[in-house]
Parts: sequence; structure tokens; C-alpha cells
Amino acid sequence: MFVLSSHQMRHAEQETLSAGVTTSDELMDAAINSAVSELHRDAEYAKVVQTLPRVVVYAGKGKNAGDAVGIARKLGYSSITLRCAVPVEQMAPETRRQLQLATKVQIAMQPLFPAPKGALLMIDGLLGSGARGGLRSEYAELTREMNALRNADIRNRLIAVDIPTGLDADTGAVDPAAVRADVSLAIGCVKPGMLADGAINHVGRLIGVPLPCVSLPHSAVQVADNDLLSLLPRRDYSCYKNQAGRVRIIAGSIGFLGAAQMCSEAALRAGAGLVELFCLPESYDLLALRVAPEIMVRRVNDFAEVPVEGAQTLLIGPGMGTPSAQNTAALGALIERVDCPVVLDADALRLLAAGELPWPRHAILTPHTGEMLALFPQAAELSRAEAAAQFLLHHPCTLLLKGARTLIANGTSTLYNSTGGPFMANGGQGDVLAGVVAGLAAQGLSCFHAASLAAYLCGRAAGIANVQLGCPLSVCATDLLPYLTCTDH
Repeated sequence: MFVLSSHQMRHAEQETLSAGVTTSDELMDAAINSAVSELHRDAEYAKVVQTLPRVVVYAGKGKNAGDAVGIARKLGYSSITLRCAVPVEQMAPETRRQLQLATKVQIAMQPLFPAPKGALLMIDGLLGSGARGGLRSEYAELTREMNALRNADIRNRLIAVDIPTGLDADTGAVDPAAVRADVSLAIGCVKPGMLADGAINHVGRLIGVPLPCVSLPHSAVQVADNDLLSLLPRRDYSCYKNQAGRVRIIAGSIGFLGAAQMCSEAALRAGAGLVELFCLPESYDLLALRVAPEIMVRRVNDFAEVPVEGAQTLLIGPGMGTPSAQNTAALGALIERVDCPVVLDADALRLLAAGELPWPRHAILTPHTGEMLALFPQAAELSRAEAAAQFLLHHPCTLLLKGARTLIANGTSTLYNSTGGPFMANGGQGDVLAGVVAGLAAQGLSCFHAASLAAYLCGRAAGIANVQLGCPLSVCATDLLPYLTCTDH
């Protein structure tokens, strides 16, 4: 989904209406149906909305409130509690129409906090992306109530329609009383303010809601959506292992063997036909016993023995530790000689930042924030987007900058990942991600597409695992493996 300003989106909608392509009521119906379809498609929220017995819609006077009421109705709630910032007669005609379509609407005049018993779904339809400036008192009172109800019970969920109330759609400026949503439904396009570093905890899970009837301009910045699944390689029926890509991995050391295991098994689950794991003698016996039997564990006395020819992707770094000067030099020589994509992660990034490794010709870097600071200290004074852009001016590569809103960029295109969640805040997730990147690149995807699809698939797999496990607080990295490339969720 494209990232466009609120002005660009309004202009596109007005042009659509002026051309007679659709009416305002039909456009609202299309947005409502698309939003509900995307919620049902999302593994986590498809289950969540089915288990919450009651819904409260927070409504302002604009069309955003109509979207919120319509979404509640289409999700199957026969009774809707409405908390209004303005009298119903002051609401937009399209919103009043949605209220008439609802079976039963109860207007709550008094605050709903302390929270009523039972889990609750809240839908924020107070203000849309055109709102500017600080929140007026009547709106701030309701946003504070939403946040208080959300915090009162971990089962409660808050969905923001178009954009969380109190967040500036274009700048990302946050009002002190701004809504903290669990998921935000970006109608038509994602607004740039939703991607600001300071907006992450207010936007939550970002779900794009397409409006096919509205013609939108192209943008070099996009947010990942389900269309990325089309990048998964389609195999000939006669495909065999040597045609599915060979990944060569240098990873693992005593105390960090799990990283080597996870990235190797992730490359396998991502579809690589052959995965070779190269390790030093002190790690060989332990790794050979613990990794999946399909992985070929190769013992080498030093990294100079790792062959150059034959691999479609080289992955270096997860759990590798600090190699000797001799092995560091051998890694550098290997990188200079190969002509395939080279994924550098974890300890390899540290060596790269210290100038001990050369820059690969086809590099994919997967740093977290701390590793990015080592690679590019100026990032401390910049936003993530600015840091990525400036870094790529001097270091051509594909950059996968990990975080709650993982950013993938190559100097020409930028994509923000939209999947995953705080249940992924545990060790090993980066090892799995690096393995998936390598596995996809080995199957012929470009570096940018391999990194983009890998981030999307890992977050998506974590979301599926989260539901399958009953929505625990934490999903382990190895829980992702069975769901990485499944297409039936």
C-alpha cells in the first residue's frame, strides 16, 4: 500500500466523486467492506473480534464516525454502544445513514470508566486524517477514556479507523491525549505521520484498507500488505532440490549454537533446496546433533575452507562470536570472491562496522538499532527513515533495519513492514529473519524483494502462531518456523 499525504488522499477521493465514479455513500460502504475484509484476513484480529462480546464506537461529527459504525455493524455486532463527541444531528449525513442501518444503537451519555465487566472492543472514529492541531476538550476526554479502558484489561482491543485520534496524519506529531490503538486501519493509503518513530505506540498494528474505486498516485514509499505473497516463487512440478537454491551459512559458536540452528532451519523452511552450515571444530559435534537432519553441517578447520562456488546466497554472522584474525581475514576474502547475495547479520555486522570485513557486491544488511548505530553513528541524531536514506547514500546495499516497524530500503525504494507485534520481543527472532532472507534470495528473488518478503513472512508467521497458541504474551522464534510460507491463512 502506498504512503501518501492526507491532501493527496482527499484530492483523489474528490476527483473520484466529481467524476461520478461513485457516490459518497457508496465510497463509505466500500471502505467499510474493505476494512472488515482485511480484519477477517488478519489471523490475529479475525479471532480477537469474534471473542469480544461488546463494542463501543467513539464518534465525532465527520465521515470517520460512519466508517466506525459501519465496521462494528459488519463485524456482526447487533448492539452498538455509541460515545459521541457531538450530538447525532450534527454528524455527517453518511454517518447518520450508518446509524440508521445498525440494528440497535445505544448512546452512552456518561463515561464508561471504570470499565464494565467483560472484554471490550473499542473503535475510534472520532477524527480522521484531515484533523489538525491539538485535541479539543470534548475529544480529549473521550480519547483518555479509550486509553483507560484499553489499559484496564489486557483482553480489550482498540481499533483506530484511518488514523488514531490525536496523531497528525502528515507530521506524526502526537497530542498528549492521543489514542493508543492496538491496530490502525489505514483507509485508501498509509499517511506518513503513521510511520513516524514517535507514532508507533499510538498506531499499533498497521493494516492497509484498499479502495480500488479510487485512483491513487504512485509513491516510492510503501507499506507491506498481502500482495507481497505474490513474490513467493512458483515452482515447476518437476522442481528438485538443486533448482530451489543453495544457502551457505557461517554461524554459531560455543554458547550461541541456537542462532546457527534457527537461521539454518529458517532458510530451509523459507524454501531453500539445500542448506549448508559451516562451523569450526569446537562447535561441530554439538551442531551436528541439534540441527534439523536436512541441514548439511560442514566441519572446517578455518573459514578459508568454505568453498566459493556453488551457493546462491551466503549468510554470515548469527551467533558467530568473535573470530580469530585469521578467520576474519578468510571471511573477507570469501566475501570479495563470491558474486551472490551476501546476508550479513549480528556478529558479521559488528566486523563490518569496525572495517574488518569488505562490503559485499550484493549486500543485504539486517541490523537492529544498536547495530545500526555501530554502522552509522550519525543515526543517533536522525529518524530511522532519515538514517536509512543517508546511510544508503554512502553504502549501496539492501538495508533491513529491524524494529517495531521494520524498514527495508535500497536507495530507490522503501518499504515498511506491517506484520508482527510485541509478542515477538524475545531472542532468536533476528536469526530466523536472517535465515528467511537468505532462503528467499537463494531462490532468485532480488535482494530488496527477499528482505521485504522475509520481514512480512516472519511477522505474519508470528501472528498465526500467536493465535494458534492462544494469544500468549510471547511467541518464541522457533514457533514461527511451521508457518513461514503457508498461504492458507
